[in-house]
Amino acid sequence: MTAFRNRSLHARFLIGLSLLMTVLGAIFIVLLYFHLRHQFEAETEEKASLILAQVEAVQGYIRRTLRPVMYELLPPDAFIMEAMSTSYATRMIMSDLNLSPDHHIYRRVAVGARNPDFEANALERGILAQFQANPGLARYRDMLREAGEDVFVVARPVVFEASCLHCHGDPAQAPKELLARYGDTRGFGHAAGDLAGLDMVSMPVSGDMWKLRGATIGFAAMFGLGMVVVFILIQFFFDRLVVHNLGRVSEVMRRHFPGEADASLGDGRGVREGEIDELLSGIEAFARHLGEARAKLEDYAANLERKVDERTLELRVTADERRADVRLFVDLLNSLNRSQSRAELLRASLAMVGTRFGAARVSYVCSLTSGQYTSWPNDDVPPDLPPDWTRLVAEGVASILPDRAYVPVQTSDLSRGLLCLYFGGQVALSAQTQGVLRALGLQMGIAMENLDALDTLLRQNLLLGSIFEGISDPLFLVDEDCRVVTANASAEALAVAVRTGKDEPDALLAALAGLAPGDGRPCPLKELHAEKPPAPRELIMAGERSFSAHIYPLFDEERRIGRAVIYLRENTAEKRMLARMQQNEKVVAVGKLAAGLAHEINNPLGVILCYTELLRHNLTGRQELADLAVIERHATKAKAVLRDLMDFARPRRPATGLCDLGRALTELAGIFQVQAQVRQAVLDLSVAPNLPPILADAQALDQVAANLLINALDALPATGGRIEMRASQDGETGEVVLEVADNGPGVPPEHKTRIFDPFFTTKEVGQGSGLGLAVVYGLVRDMGGRVEVENRGGAVFSVRFPAARAEGGADGGGEDGT
Repeated sequence: MTAFRNRSLHARFLIGLSLLMTVLGAIFIVLLYFHLRHQFEAETEEKASLILAQVEAVQGYIRRTLRPVMYELLPPDAFIMEAMSTSYATRMIMSDLNLSPDHHIYRRVAVGARNPDFEANALERGILAQFQANPGLARYRDMLREAGEDVFVVARPVVFEASCLHCHGDPAQAPKELLARYGDTRGFGHAAGDLAGLDMVSMPVSGDMWKLRGATIGFAAMFGLGMVVVFILIQFFFDRLVVHNLGRVSEVMRRHFPGEADASLGDGRGVREGEIDELLSGIEAFARHLGEARAKLEDYAANLERKVDERTLELRVTADERRADVRLFVDLLNSLNRSQSRAELLRASLAMVGTRFGAARVSYVCSLTSGQYTSWPNDDVPPDLPPDWTRLVAEGVASILPDRAYVPVQTSDLSRGLLCLYFGGQVALSAQTQGVLRALGLQMGIAMENLDALDTLLRQNLLLGSIFEGISDPLFLVDEDCRVVTANASAEALAVAVRTGKDEPDALLAALAGLAPGDGRPCPLKELHAEKPPAPRELIMAGERSFSAHIYPLFDEERRIGRAVIYLRENTAEKRMLARMQQNEKVVAVGKLAAGLAHEINNPLGVILCYTELLRHNLTGRQELADLAVIERHATKAKAVLRDLMDFARPRRPATGLCDLGRALTELAGIFQVQAQVRQAVLDLSVAPNLPPILADAQALDQVAANLLINALDALPATGGRIEMRASQDGETGEVVLEVADNGPGVPPEHKTRIFDPFFTTKEVGQGSGLGLAVVYGLVRDMGGRVEVENRGGAVFSVRFPAARAEGGADGGGEDGT
C-alpha cells in the first residue's frame, strides 16, 4: 500500500483504471455467457416441446378416435397392437425421429415395462422418481452429463387412464394377442391414475455448448481489444488535462514561494510523492504565510482599536446631530406632501424647527405681504425683528446672535421672508449648525415655491380634466409603447362594452385604435407619425360597430416622436345610411334596366313557346320531340326569370294593412316543414308573446319570409342542418323584428355589400337567378322597413318592420285580408 501511495498520480490512475476495466470485463463476459446459455436452453426446450406435443397428438388420436372405432369394428376379444396401443404406435412413429440428422432421441420407458427393451435406465429412473415425489410436476427439463457428453433432457409423465386398464389391468381380461406376445407377468396390475412411465426427448448439445463458449471467448477478445484502445485514449487525455495542469500549479507555487517549494514540492518530477501531495504541500505553505500575515495584522489592530474608539465617540456625537438634521429635512419634505396650503406648511415646519434646535419660539415673517407673520407655539406674540430685517431678506444674509438667529427664506431668484428663532437664553451655535440653519432657510423657500407650483398645476389639471371628460366621443392618450396613459369616460365605456375574455382595459383601448402590437412587432405608432399628416383609420368593432380613428402625434422639445392623442368617432349609422342609399340606387337603376330587358325579351320568348306548341303537333320522331322539349323547358325557365324581373322592376303601391307576423310565420313554417324534413334539417319557429301587428302587405310579407327560408335551406350543410325563425319586438326602438338564422357557412365579409344586389349569387350556374334577396330588399323597403345580414354561427337575416300604432284597429289584412 505504501508503494502504491508513493507512485505518481498518473501511475495510480492507470493502475486503478486497469483494475476497473478488468472487473467490468469479467462481469460482462460472465453475464454474456449465462445469457447465451439461457437462450440456447430455451430454444432447445422449445424444440423438445414440439416433439412431445407431436407425441401427445398421436396418443390422443389413438385414445379418443382410433381405439374406440377399432373396438366397434373388431370382435370383443380382438386386439390389434399396431393400431390400439398408444405406446407401441408412438414408438413406431417416433423411431424415424431418432434417425434424423438433428440427433433428437425419443424414448417411451417405464419401470417393469412389458417389453424389456423399454425398461427405464438409471437416468430415467431418477427422473421417474422425481415425478413420483412431486405428483403436480408436469414437465422435467435439465442439462445432464451422459456418457461423457452434454445432453439436454425434456420429459413428461405418462399416467394410466381407464381405457388403458384393458391391457394393463387384470391379465385375465387382457387381449389374447397381447398375452401371446409378452406373457402375463409384466405390465399388469395397474389402476387408473398410476404412473405408467414417461415420454422423454434427449438432445446431445456438446457441439452447441462448444460454439457458445467460443462465442463468449470471441466477445472477451473483442472486449479486451476495445478496453486497450479506451485505456490508451483515457491515458492520453488524463495526461493532457490533469497531470499537465497540476504541474502548472506546482510551477506557480515554486515561482512565488521558491524556498518553501523546494522543501514541500520536492524536485517537481513526481519521484518522491504524487502530484496531489505536492499541491497540498504548496497550499499548506501558502496557508502558513497567511497565518503569519494575520498575526501581524491582529497586533496592529490591537493598537489601532483604542484610537478608533476615541474617534468613533466623537463621530457618533456629530453623526447624531447630522442624523437629526437629515430627519428634519425629511420631515419638511413629508410636510410638503401632506400640506394643502402655505399656512399649514408653515405651522408644521416651525414646530419641527423649534423642536430640533431647542428654540422657545419660532416665527416666519413674509416679505411679500407687508410683514405678515406666523409663529410657533402660538401667533399671539409678534416677532421681535431687527431694524434692518428687510435688508437681511433682500441680501440673503443670516444674522446669528447669542440668544436668537435670523435666517432669510429664499429661492434661487426670489426672497420670500425671514425665519426667526428665539432660544430664551444664550446658546453657542457651531459653524456647522449655522450652516444647517442657512440650508434650512433655502429648503423652506423651495418647499413654499413647490407648493405654489403644485397649487397652480392642480388648478390647470382640473381645468384640463374638465375639458378632456367633456368630450362625448372616445378620447385617450397613449405613449410610445402603445400603452394607454389616460382615457376619458367615453373611451372607458367603449372598452367595457367590447371587452371579452381577460383583456386589460389599457391593452383593449390601444387595440380599439389598431395600435396593439402583436407577434413580436413593435408599437406601430412611429410608423403612423411618419405620415404627414396621419391618415384616419377605419375600425370595425364587435357587433359591426364602425369607428373613424384620428391619431394626432405629440413631439418633445427635440422633435422626437413621443405620445399621441387618439380620437374615435363612431360612424356606424352614417355607413349604414350610405350603404342603404347605394343599395337603393342600385335597385332603382337595375329595375329600370330589367323592365326594359324583360319587355323586349318576353315577346320573342312567347313566339318561341307558341311555335314550339305548333311543332309538337307536326313532329312524330322521338328524338325531335325530345329536342323540342329541351327548347320548351329552357324557354319556360327564361320566362320565369323574366317574371321575377318584372316583379322586381314593376313599380307598385304596397297594399299595407295590419298583419299578424306570428300567424303568417306559423302558416309558412308548416309549408316549409316538409322541405326541411326532406333535407334532414330542423325548422324551429319562435314567436314572442303579445307581438304587436305591423303595417305591411300580407302577400309581400309572405314572399319576403319565403325567399329568406329558401335562401336558408340552400345554405344548410348536408346533415345536421338547422333553421331558426324568430319574431320579437325590439325594446328600444319598438320595431318588430323577424330573424331567419341557419347554421350554414355564413356570408363571407367580401359579399356582405353585394348580397342584396340583383343577379348576384354564389350558387352554381342554373341553381339561382340572384333575384331572391334583391326582391326581399325591395319589398321590405316599400313597406317602410329594412333588412340586414350578419354572421352568428351562420347567416342571420334580420328584417325590421315598424309596429302599427295602438289606434290602428283590430287585425285586418292587406289584399287578402290576412
